[in-house]
Amino acid sequence: MTDYMLRTDTEEEMDAALIDAGMASMHWEDEDFVMVLEPGVSLDRIGPIPAQLDPEGEVIKDGDPRYHANLRLRFTPTKAQTDELPLVSPAPTIPYRVWA
Repeated sequence: MTDYMLRTDTEEEMDAALIDAGMASMHWEDEDFVMVLEPGVSLDRIGPIPAQLDPEGEVIKDGDPRYHANLRLRFTPTKAQTDELPLVSPAPTIPYRVWA
């Protein structure tokens, strides 16, 4: 298993990157297109990260309005696939959320 932290400006950009990397595809379902993850791909959608506040409501750490997600692969991706992923670099020392 391999885990990746991803970040884009919008959810739509995240979806496009996953499709471009071959991690997802679009399917017609109930009169609409929906994104479907490929076998062996798990996605934890986080979205924007809120600011951390102290008990008095003061900002301790700024949030990040960009779109975040964690990706878990149960296969080894190709270099071409990982090149399409919007990887967070450098990876945070204390991630907002990780896989259990």
